[in-house]
Amino acid sequence: MAFLQVQNIKKSFDRTEVLKDISFSLEKGEVLAIIGSSGSGKTTLLRCINFLETPQAGKITVGGKVLFDSDDKSKKSDLEIRKNRLHFGMVFQSFNLFPQYTVFNNLILAPNLMAKEQIKQNGEYMGAKTYKEAQQKINEEAEALLKKVGLTEKRDEYPCNLSGGQQQRVAIARALALNPDVLCFDEPTSALDPELTGEVLNVIKGLKSSDSTMIVVTHEISFARDVADKVIFMADGVIEEEGTPQQVIENPQSPRTQSFLSRFNRFSD
Repeated sequence: MAFLQVQNIKKSFDRTEVLKDISFSLEKGEVLAIIGSSGSGKTTLLRCINFLETPQAGKITVGGKVLFDSDDKSKKSDLEIRKNRLHFGMVFQSFNLFPQYTVFNNLILAPNLMAKEQIKQNGEYMGAKTYKEAQQKINEEAEALLKKVGLTEKRDEYPCNLSGGQQQRVAIARALALNPDVLCFDEPTSALDPELTGEVLNVIKGLKSSDSTMIVVTHEISFARDVADKVIFMADGVIEEEGTPQQVIENPQSPRTQSFLSRFNRFSD
């Protein structure tokens, strides 16, 4: 069984079908790039996978555990939804950092809240038996993540004092702080000036490993070609074409994929 399985996801808003029977799978450590024109359903798909939206139909499984099944009519509690959401880390295009907190505190806020909850419920958090021990682990992890994204010297700055690229790197570190099974990016460079795009893409490239499973919704076709193991091209709420970067980007079979990529290539030239 694949590490992540997304099966027959359907999502409508009022009478508008946005996702029409979407299915795909990922093995642990694979990177999936999702490309397509605006309005094709890419972001809605990501939001359904992250439980920010609830599909009308479908099933989502991670590591053999069913997190969502539309056939299960029992109402999920807010706590269950939050626990399911923790399997996924989300990096938004608009950063969504807390402006009132420093870079370091943006990273440790959610893990500290989780530590309190888990120690109260289960008696431990990541092996720590007390909240004080957990805080030490969380602080050490936050320092390591800041080093990983190249922002150690910015730990005590506030988001307003950072460039867009730096803010997005903080957002990536914050998503990693909760140790998600799958890290998701929604157009992570679309809000950045071209000169800042490279620094963020380099960080994402650096995260690729056998332990890091990622889904990247992106308009950076060269990034998708160079980094992704799989590429999905979406159009009008369906997967129009799926395969390796060589198959989808270098040798597309669908006329719609060919048309989309030809526009990109002309723009690149």
